[in-house]
Amino acid sequence: MMIFRSDNKQLGLEMIRDTLTKIIEKHQSKDDDQVRDYIGASIIGSDCLRQIWYEFKGTKAESVPTKTRRTWAIGKKLERLIFGWLKDAGAQVQVHDYTHHAKDMPYFQGHFDGLITVRQKLSILEIKTAKDASFKIFVKSGVKLWNPQYFAQIQSYMGMSGIHSTYILVLNKDNSDLSDELVLFDEEYYQQLEQKALMISTAVIEPPRINGSPMYFKCKMCKFNKVCHI
Repeated sequence: MMIFRSDNKQLGLEMIRDTLTKIIEKHQSKDDDQVRDYIGASIIGSDCLRQIWYEFKGTKAESVPTKTRRTWAIGKKLERLIFGWLKDAGAQVQVHDYTHHAKDMPYFQGHFDGLITVRQKLSILEIKTAKDASFKIFVKSGVKLWNPQYFAQIQSYMGMSGIHSTYILVLNKDNSDLSDELVLFDEEYYQQLEQKALMISTAVIEPPRINGSPMYFKCKMCKFNKVCHI
């Protein structure tokens, strides 16, 4: 009777792993992180003024882990996929390739994903992805409570562009559920964001930290952790 064995060790073979993974990791570890010289709409909602100031000043930060780079890249690919779904469904959508800035504030800029026309009204289209637990919060509570930084980002886009409505469409990365919300412009809140950007842009020294400990959960996730907590 012939016995077939699938155990590599029993066959006298050594298991060889992660050859291709190492090739990818080595290549992606060489990628340079983009340094900004402006205050972006995507960061203005941060509750750490120092983090925003470091970003604006182009401060050298810790290199972004390759795993995080891949997560961002997947998110960008999914955005294009969702655009395709909307087009296939007959929606009037277009990718937006222009950068906007606040009036008389060229250092406060934003670049949103696209535009969509619904019931003959033009709106900004912003696409996000989220894990299941986070997605459920968005569905239950809306973007303002789900992610205040995303809410500030959207309000900045509307204030800069003069397009005063935004559809935020979120994909659940765990089960492919979709949900969206129509967000309207809050002029008073946007003016607060402009004042925040002005204050940071004119600061000659580092603004206060959000917390004095480098182990504070938001500080631990910040790429400026080692620069800030020296």
